[in-house]
Amino acid sequence: MFPDNPSLIQEGPQPTSLWAKPPTPLVLIHDGGGTVFSYYCLGDIDRQVHGISNPNYDSGESFPGGIPEMAALYVEYIKSIVPRGNLIIGGWSLGGLLSLEVASQLAVEGENKINLLGIVMVDSVCPLSWKNKGEGFMRVIKNGVAWGPHTKEETKQKVTRCFAESSRMVGEWELPKWEAQPVAPTPFDGIGRWEMMREIKPPPVILLRARERVPVPGEAEGTVSRVDVCRDDSMLGWGEYRKDLITKVVDIPGHHFNIFSNMANLDVATEEIRKACLELEGLHLKRFLSGRDSKR
Repeated sequence: MFPDNPSLIQEGPQPTSLWAKPPTPLVLIHDGGGTVFSYYCLGDIDRQVHGISNPNYDSGESFPGGIPEMAALYVEYIKSIVPRGNLIIGGWSLGGLLSLEVASQLAVEGENKINLLGIVMVDSVCPLSWKNKGEGFMRVIKNGVAWGPHTKEETKQKVTRCFAESSRMVGEWELPKWEAQPVAPTPFDGIGRWEMMREIKPPPVILLRARERVPVPGEAEGTVSRVDVCRDDSMLGWGEYRKDLITKVVDIPGHHFNIFSNMANLDVATEEIRKACLELEGLHLKRFLSGRDSKR
């Protein structure tokens, strides 16, 4: 496991002057295996990139409170490295789900100093699809990562344990509701101010979707990997959760488990993550300018 958590994966470009504004930092959250090794394989994203790994990877301890408890801890991790200003978060598979919960908790806080521009999900499947489409018309198996020839047995055990715990937590997870929150009054507002509500919306989400299905050799026809239950759905099932969640879908080569292990796939993933971050920055600037114009 990496010594620092969060860990600095890419330093990003150095400012060209004292007045130059650096690109928005990107925080990538671990996949179901608990590590951020895959993100170290990425090429240059042209910004500072941090990774959050599962702090219980070595100990094997669980998070009794599930995804919300884990995300609450990661909110504190994020604040330790980006205490204020603009931020983009994301992750592969489970990392995308955790990013959504982190975004919800940041939004509920309301007065935090972090301005979340958006989320980059890398082939993150909506958990509702497993409940609504995973039974009755297809046989679903939970095949996982293929181990390299030099993978240590200890690593296999820890990663397998993380996958099992992740599966439990996702199965119990109630996705964020994004409900309006009451606005606390100031000393000059009076009691009536409590009736005012602050709208809570999810940030823009760009979804990178693997084009291919995970091979399931030796299985009966019609058998699919759990991550491919919604492979034919361009939004990987997220439309069942919220029609407005996914801002853009980008198809990338490969299947769920070889996005970061195949060099050609990795090059495309790097470029699309880089472009997604730029696009989220552009959307933020557009909203900012639109809001400023409306106040004139």
